[in-house]
Amino acid sequence: MAYQQKAVPLIKDGRYEEAFALENKAVALDPPRWLAYRGFLKCIFTKDYEGAILDFQGAARINPAGREMDHTYPFFEGISNLELKNYALAEADFQQDMRLQKGAAGKGDVHFNTLFYAGVLAFELKKYAQATAYLKQCLQQYTNHPEANYYLGLTYRKLGNIQQASQYLHTAGQALAKGYRLNEDNIYYANYPHQITAYEVQQALR
Repeated sequence: MAYQQKAVPLIKDGRYEEAFALENKAVALDPPRWLAYRGFLKCIFTKDYEGAILDFQGAARINPAGREMDHTYPFFEGISNLELKNYALAEADFQQDMRLQKGAAGKGDVHFNTLFYAGVLAFELKKYAQATAYLKQCLQQYTNHPEANYYLGLTYRKLGNIQQASQYLHTAGQALAKGYRLNEDNIYYANYPHQITAYEVQQALR
């Protein structure tokens, strides 16, 4: 715990090399507690996606149903594979993430950001109907999700529906202006993959 606590301010200051020297010691002493957390840092803070996948795979061998920052391990593996353009692997990861969230009875709620990233993946794969479905499900839970509105706008543009595209892009810009964000842990210290800015919205509306 002491090593990890000392690393926190270093992470927030962007002093990653110093921070990871401490994080690595914490993992060596207590892998069940800190391995997945290190994977989270690699995925979100340092964008070491290959390293993040290895850490989460190791954590899953210890605790297959484990969670980190309110998400399953496959959620972060899915983001990592999405960013690495390993789309087939990302698709499998997000499906596993959804299965774990739904539980054995299949009735559990799926986190809106799982739906968002699954929608982004479908968009990248040019599966626009599937992207629309995932992003709309995300927005049913979190109407002012800037990124989901933005990518749904881009999806409608690909489908040739310019009016709907403009509507969702404007909503994305308004949500950002009101301070809405992805609503994830540490959002103020690191940019999550596919997190957008007002500039990107303005460019999309041109």
